[in-house]
Amino acid sequence: MDKLHVVITMDVEPPTPDTHPTATGPQSWAEGEKFIRGYAERAGEFGFPVTFFIHPEVTVEQSGLFEELKGRGCCVEGLHLHPWKFGDGKYKAHFGGLGEREMRAAVSEAIAMWQSGMGRRPLYFRPGTFSGNDFMYQVLTDLGFRGGSCSAPGRIWPRLNAIWTGAAPDPHRAHPIFRQLVGSLPFANMPIAVDFSETRVSVGAQWRDVDPATASLDANTVVSHWDMRPDWQSADYDRIAANIVSQTRERGATIPVINLLTHNDNDFTDPDDRVCRNFVRAMQAMTDAAKAAGMEPVGSTIETVVDLVLAEPDRSLEFVYT
Repeated sequence: MDKLHVVITMDVEPPTPDTHPTATGPQSWAEGEKFIRGYAERAGEFGFPVTFFIHPEVTVEQSGLFEELKGRGCCVEGLHLHPWKFGDGKYKAHFGGLGEREMRAAVSEAIAMWQSGMGRRPLYFRPGTFSGNDFMYQVLTDLGFRGGSCSAPGRIWPRLNAIWTGAAPDPHRAHPIFRQLVGSLPFANMPIAVDFSETRVSVGAQWRDVDPATASLDANTVVSHWDMRPDWQSADYDRIAANIVSQTRERGATIPVINLLTHNDNDFTDPDDRVCRNFVRAMQAMTDAAKAAGMEPVGSTIETVVDLVLAEPDRSLEFVYT
């Protein structure tokens, strides 16, 4: 029976009073810890470990929490970064809006702070809002990362420098100069899992849906596909999970993965919380979709997926004349 790697992830943000009132994140450090613990507990009920991508400031405040979670099988070796949230505010950009020199500087500074909190360097990376550019993978490789979860296939969000049309949908080695392609770098990218059967058009960070037929695409418009995040106001998780699993099989993915992400800004200890309910529903849907497809759902972390990708042969595309 083929395995389906179920990877549950969380982007761990600092409290919004330290960043911006409209940003993702908890209202306080205590609230953030509560939500993180609840998330790990809910995932654990399904036998799924959690992969955490942690903003640098959080490691300074809460390293003990993550060491505890590591002891329970979670992966806590991920760095999450919104440059505009980080440090003294000198990086007024999303990650994909940084030039190569700025990107190297920002990531290097983030590694140093993360390491000061955790006592070791991070190994995996996820940019805020999946913002990225063609400098990204080579910079991350040069700075010692083994892999990350850096892309949202199909996303178009110009204002946030997040353009992922045509991006490889399954785990792969990154390309040094063209972010959408499979390459040969010693850096494994695990894209967020999306359902390509429907394209959504929304406006801004509030994800207000508009009619794709009449939408006027500009820098504030977001084009995307459904994914398994529990934050949606309304989503048919059974349908989305079934479609993702079916599409993954049809593509012949060598490393079948379905992953889910969220942030530490909802109460995953409260069974009456909408996002907590959605999270449980989404995990059940992924489990059911795998079994219905004759696959074994296996709780994995990004560490496992990266190891598998880096063990594969070079799958970069050969040059073609046209």
